[in-house]
Amino acid sequence: MVSSLKNKFLVLGALFLFVFLANCSNNSNKQEAAIADSANCEKPKPLNPNGDSELALLMRKMMHASESMKEMVLQGNVPKEFPEEFMSIHTAQPTDSETKKASFDGFASSYISNVKTFVSSPKEELTKNYNAMITACVNCHSEHCPGPLKAINKLKINE
Repeated sequence: MVSSLKNKFLVLGALFLFVFLANCSNNSNKQEAAIADSANCEKPKPLNPNGDSELALLMRKMMHASESMKEMVLQGNVPKEFPEEFMSIHTAQPTDSETKKASFDGFASSYISNVKTFVSSPKEELTKNYNAMITACVNCHSEHCPGPLKAINKLKINE
């Protein structure tokens, strides 16, 4: 009986040692890979296969801001100010110059107007004005760049 118990402890000890050594070896490989990556000084791959344009980067900031604003609205908080950086939507260079059709500036102006209305909303109109801002995004992306529509539609708040 004592011999059987000793064997179980030896097996468990060996198993523990094996897992521990394998994990250390795996972490070492990850560290070596990280060092190799930093030595090559490669930039992370852009989200867009054509590269990250000014407009694409701005749109990602707008998306992130909209997600934050949605949380504020759900908590009943009114945003304090208009994100001035969003004004560059008119001048930001797109990834593909064909993306900005003649109607783009009208959509951009509508978005800016809706954002300004939203950030000056009384509490009782927060959800309505937030959704109007998101609808302005949907309207533009329906015509110009439909790729992110699914993600944009998820930003809407059910009234």
